[in-house]
Amino acid sequence: MRLFIRAFGCRVNQYEAESLRERLTPATDGETTDYKIADLCLINTCSVTGEADREALQLLRRITRDNPAARLLVTGCLATRDPDSVRKNAPHAEIVDNAHKDGIPSLLGCRVTPERGGIEAFRGHSRAFVKIQDGCDMKCSYCIIPSVRPGLKSRPVAELRAEIERLVLGGFPEIVLCGIRLGRYLSEEGGKRVDFRGLLERVIGIDGSFRIRLSSLEITDVTDRLIALMAGSGGRICPSLHVPLQSGSDRVLKLMRRWYTAGFYRRRILALKRALPELGLFTDVMAGFPGESEKDSETTARLIEELDFSGLHVFNYSPRPGTDAPSLPASTPEPEAAARAGRLRDLDFKLRSDFAAQWVGKTRLGVSLDGGREALTGEFLTVRMASPLPPGMHPIHILPDATARALTEQEAPKTPEMLAFAKNMS
Repeated sequence: MRLFIRAFGCRVNQYEAESLRERLTPATDGETTDYKIADLCLINTCSVTGEADREALQLLRRITRDNPAARLLVTGCLATRDPDSVRKNAPHAEIVDNAHKDGIPSLLGCRVTPERGGIEAFRGHSRAFVKIQDGCDMKCSYCIIPSVRPGLKSRPVAELRAEIERLVLGGFPEIVLCGIRLGRYLSEEGGKRVDFRGLLERVIGIDGSFRIRLSSLEITDVTDRLIALMAGSGGRICPSLHVPLQSGSDRVLKLMRRWYTAGFYRRRILALKRALPELGLFTDVMAGFPGESEKDSETTARLIEELDFSGLHVFNYSPRPGTDAPSLPASTPEPEAAARAGRLRDLDFKLRSDFAAQWVGKTRLGVSLDGGREALTGEFLTVRMASPLPPGMHPIHILPDATARALTEQEAPKTPEMLAFAKNMS
């Protein structure tokens, strides 16, 4: 039995797919990257936007058309939110919601390796993702995630330490901690409460040459305690954060049912920048939310310029069935929403270009990517290597070059990363 696995969307989805791959592969004849010759196709879907739905459904239609004999199993957020659309596009698909995803190997009737409490490696990647937490209990008016990943669930401290130790011993120089609400991690060890900062204190003390990167954090989770730990970690925690803004208008934030004001967001970011002046700082921002005015959009742009982000993820508002935002009055006409998103993407290009330029002439530690052709610094700057970089983490010196530039939204729509010329100094 040949296995094909595809995961859409966030790092949590990628991690879950890797966990399933490790548990299933011993019971198969290996994995293939071609769904047309697979006997089993396992698709882990995303549903955070309409585009995420379309991408997954397109693949399901292709598998159904090109390999109708394959056993097709569909899981993830789209399968949980809208199983009917999955059945419409792939009538023979078996659908497993998020709550039962871990039971997929048993469902398939495979003899698999027992659950180890984590993964052994992260196939095809230079960096390893580690899921520490799942679920969200907030109710943002535009977001479907709390209904498809409800509640807050955190993995045990000992299990996470053991997993990270395995990955470090396996040669992964960067461990990316991920979760749906990463900063809401909460578990126990020895009868004592361990929060997100407490977990970080435990994992940064693991022996080995590696660093920890934090994935997306909400602004209310960027506490003084966390900032102090990052600043005092000696680079063990990467000086890089992704902190969603969504809007710089208090009126729109209230319509979104976000739980902070623009002023609170501004104060926390300034505190972060004072402690970590060379921080790589990225954010999400949404254009065209129902009720957003031109003035609201301008207010958002001004705040972004003031806070001098390193790059933006610009999203056009996408109505999600099952959320409250589509019923809000005063929807933004599509041409206006597109124009606002375009201006934000122009701003993003400038921010990325400025971020890339500020590192010219400096030496940073970079993790080898893409067969050594690129490297990723702790600040989340991707640099193009002058010569191939060996696997692992190495000092690199960033040089000026006429081709140093930011990636356009079309070139890298989902990664807040830069390209710049670089030279290996190891």
